[in-house]
Amino acid sequence: MSASRQKRLEQAQIRVLLKVPFFAAGVARLPVVWDDSIPTACTDGREIRWSPEFFDRLKDQELVTVLCHEVCHPLLGHLWRFDGCDHDLANQAADHAVNLMLKEFSAVEVSKAKADPFPFPEPQDAYCADPRYTGWNEERIYSDLANRPRNQGGQGVKPGQQGTKQGGGNVQSTVSGGKTPTKGLSAPKNGIHSMPSFGQFKAPSAAKPGQSDAKKLKSDWEGVFIQSVAACKGQGNLPGMLDKLLAGLLKPAVPWPELLRQWLRQQAADDWSYAKLDIPLSDGSGFVIPSLHSESIGRVVFALDTSGSVSEKLMCQFKAEIQSCLDELRPSRLVEICCDTKVNLEREYFPGDRVLMDVSGRGGTSFVPVMERCMAMDELPRVLVYLTDGDGDFGQEPPFPVLWVMYGGCSKAPYGEVVQASCEE
Repeated sequence: MSASRQKRLEQAQIRVLLKVPFFAAGVARLPVVWDDSIPTACTDGREIRWSPEFFDRLKDQELVTVLCHEVCHPLLGHLWRFDGCDHDLANQAADHAVNLMLKEFSAVEVSKAKADPFPFPEPQDAYCADPRYTGWNEERIYSDLANRPRNQGGQGVKPGQQGTKQGGGNVQSTVSGGKTPTKGLSAPKNGIHSMPSFGQFKAPSAAKPGQSDAKKLKSDWEGVFIQSVAACKGQGNLPGMLDKLLAGLLKPAVPWPELLRQWLRQQAADDWSYAKLDIPLSDGSGFVIPSLHSESIGRVVFALDTSGSVSEKLMCQFKAEIQSCLDELRPSRLVEICCDTKVNLEREYFPGDRVLMDVSGRGGTSFVPVMERCMAMDELPRVLVYLTDGDGDFGQEPPFPVLWVMYGGCSKAPYGEVVQASCEE
């Protein structure tokens, strides 16, 4: 190991502590391992593997940028938030979010007449930091990237797909050791150009003796994040997104499946009915006691937006909730609809049936076809539950209750109620 290289690394770690202390605890947790097979830098939450050749090309303050960029991946949960997704695309989405946050840090410091704490390596404008993603979370950025059209139209990269060059050869992943260019754009992946990266992430490797397992590692990093925000809060130099992330960790939301079940139970609640009367009271008053009348809930429709980047795990969870509704609430019939810009699949289930796990459709997005199909049914749905990323044409509000189960960061709809979906552990 070069003594001068190690000395530069130690000096960069000290600069983090003195200039951007928010990242200091994270930097202290990640030892650096020199690795010639890594084009730039990469972390699995236990260490940073860093290309010596890339390290030597960087200016002193750029080393701070790379260190803090790498720390952000486990600190913001990127190692655990993209299960089942296209890995290269997830790295791009995470890089947009991280780099925009670092630029926000820089803007605050520069506004105080201080030096930019996070200069980007050259070429500075080539890295993922699209301003239109400001304020977006990583999942929403991923969904947008995945749905970008191919060169002259068509669909973007879908979860699990591997990028290919136009000539057919595989595009080597930065994480897997392939040499990704550090200047300019790399080969197009299904029509989407991969931006160069000066730091990536990969899933935690198998724990070695004495190391935490992946679940413990995730919990440890959440603790580091909370401590880092708490230590720097009030100094006026933290991006607003960190407060939102902290609130989410300290006040975790009720899991969305339970919210969905509560909503469905309210829609199907038993009620007192005078349609079937119990015997009159024997006091001669003439009053009768209403009976507690229960009958199966009417038709329930579950619609799935099959245009976006919904993960396999989230789709399985949603299918499980369809089965739960069928078994527990026993609607007179349950209709499942898969829709992108048109209805691609419709199935009808009855109590006792098993819900099939396949889906159909990968086009654009519109909710209007589902609403029109529901309006054309011989009996209007008692309720409609729609799984979607929320990026589509909502159309007119229908005359029945709608619950939007939204993933990818969207949390608003022009009508109906919304619960935010995420994959459970």
